[in-house]
Amino acid sequence: MPGINLNAHLVRPRENQGDAPRPPPGRDRYVNQFILGPAFAEQLADWQRITVGRGLKLTAHPDLACTQATDGGRELTLIGHILDPLAPEASNDDIVRALLHHFTSRNSLIAATNRFGGRWLLLATSAEESFLFHDALGLRQAFYTDPVVTGAIWVVSQAGIASEMLSLTPDEQALDYLDTQTFRRTFESRLPAAASTFKGLKHLLPNHWLNLSTGRSHRYWPSAPLEAMTPETAIDRIGTLMSGQIRAAATRFDLALSLTAGFDSRLMLATAREVADRICVMTLRQGRMPDHFPDIEIPARLLKQVGLPHVVIHATSTMTPEFSLQFKRNVYLAHDHYGHDAEAILRHFGRTKAVLTGSGAEVGRCAFRRKLPHADHVRFTPELLAWLEYGSTHPFLVEHFREWLAEVSQQHYVKLLDLLEWEQDYGNWLAMTQLEFDIAWREIFTPYNCRQVLATLLGVDERFRKAPDYLLFQRAIQKAWPELLSEPINPHRTIGRRSLWISDMKAVIHYWRFLYAQHKQNKHRR
Repeated sequence: MPGINLNAHLVRPRENQGDAPRPPPGRDRYVNQFILGPAFAEQLADWQRITVGRGLKLTAHPDLACTQATDGGRELTLIGHILDPLAPEASNDDIVRALLHHFTSRNSLIAATNRFGGRWLLLATSAEESFLFHDALGLRQAFYTDPVVTGAIWVVSQAGIASEMLSLTPDEQALDYLDTQTFRRTFESRLPAAASTFKGLKHLLPNHWLNLSTGRSHRYWPSAPLEAMTPETAIDRIGTLMSGQIRAAATRFDLALSLTAGFDSRLMLATAREVADRICVMTLRQGRMPDHFPDIEIPARLLKQVGLPHVVIHATSTMTPEFSLQFKRNVYLAHDHYGHDAEAILRHFGRTKAVLTGSGAEVGRCAFRRKLPHADHVRFTPELLAWLEYGSTHPFLVEHFREWLAEVSQQHYVKLLDLLEWEQDYGNWLAMTQLEFDIAWREIFTPYNCRQVLATLLGVDERFRKAPDYLLFQRAIQKAWPELLSEPINPHRTIGRRSLWISDMKAVIHYWRFLYAQHKQNKHRR
């Protein structure tokens, strides 16, 4: 089958067309990304080309790790890096070959990956079916097309590639939302649930597998009640899983670790204790951040006390024009304010390091309870979810949350707001931002991005996981590396119990105001 021309159906808004020549897409464009479909992308001549399963063609960036193994009629293709915390020396190839032995069914294969970390997408083919799924938070993200719309299924790393390849029609409702103040004023912009801005293109959410024959996604987790955990048992398990992932990453890469004044990166450093002397611990001073901000000063003092060097990378408040062009071409709807940070990291390290980040732990820290303290007694609606996440009930948001809510309401094992944090904030926002930062790092690892870690956190009673004390996290740090508690954690954000109570009351008032506004709106419609 002939390859597809990336520029054959290229459609761009008039204001984005200019006289500057566009470089051919290649190594410097779509860094660490991929295209899977019925044909190879012919203009990406220097990219990897791998035939997958029943005639699918994988075109992958030269720097993107791809591993394939077969055994009779079964085949596994790994995109990205997968880490085994119980066998830190195991390579991608070792792990994929071991997974082949567990591939007796789709469920057995998915279950066999529960302890693994990394950032990966696994494509599986047997005599019965062909499907794919990704890491726990979906950080090796995938967008997929509706075969009815595009003639065959395509899976891509982000919507920009799909729009160039397939001349997809923009979703008018999505474009209307992009023009609202809600979207334009939000630095951390994201799209709702499985939405994209194109018709016939969806985002594969975490905890879902994709049927490569039908182009339909299906939820596979949670499928059973969570295992109830005491804090002590949870701390031991989390320590083993996170430290094992970090040691596995350290065997493959020259590592940096991003440290702030917060809980999540502090615990990550604590679990990295065995290999801390081999890791460059760094803090990014973002462009608009004061030089004496706690996120800079506290790590500096802390690392001095434990005898580790500290690197501060200074980002400016703007990107150079050359880097800005590359950054925005690399990822569709890239966040401008992260471009400053990515350019500073690239300038400092020259894309020689992989990084460990503390993102993802918020899934276990009851983050949405601050917005809705009485969430256990609330009837969730698509409008409420849109308001909680965006402060808006735009029809585009409501429509996609309606689809998500209808599907997620069929399970009763994990609280809805915990899954919202997991699949919406991290499966959407974090997955996209990590793709943006691929331009600066060789790879990005999040030790919390492990199903067993996240499920363990959620299995602990909430009173140990939530504000203001976050006792589970404090105790975990105390056990792994007690000296790391010698400096305060987020003193600029810490609030006392009285202030927390006042904040909760304000949140309740905001909620009742929302309900009243919704009642008035519904009454007016009638």
